[in-house]
Amino acid sequence: GGMIDLTVTEFLLLLALAKRPGHVKSRDQLIDAAYGEHIYVDDRTIDSHIKRLRKKFKAVDPGFAHIETLYGVGYRYRGD
Repeated sequence: GGMIDLTVTEFLLLLALAKRPGHVKSRDQLIDAAYGEHIYVDDRTIDSHIKRLRKKFKAVDPGFAHIETLYGVGYRYRGD
């Protein structure tokens, strides 16, 4: 129930993941969702954003585990 301050990029990443809970998004798909198709961003940048998102949510809810990493594939939002 607490407020969480997100950057625009963090919000766009969260939105891309939460739109389809359970669906895996690759780093490239998340880059496109957050930055657009014509901007180059290293795919590890997405990892950093996801790490910060998790940290912000865990500060409000220590049990937060809704963003899952699927190693070698991407990320997914658990909707349960």
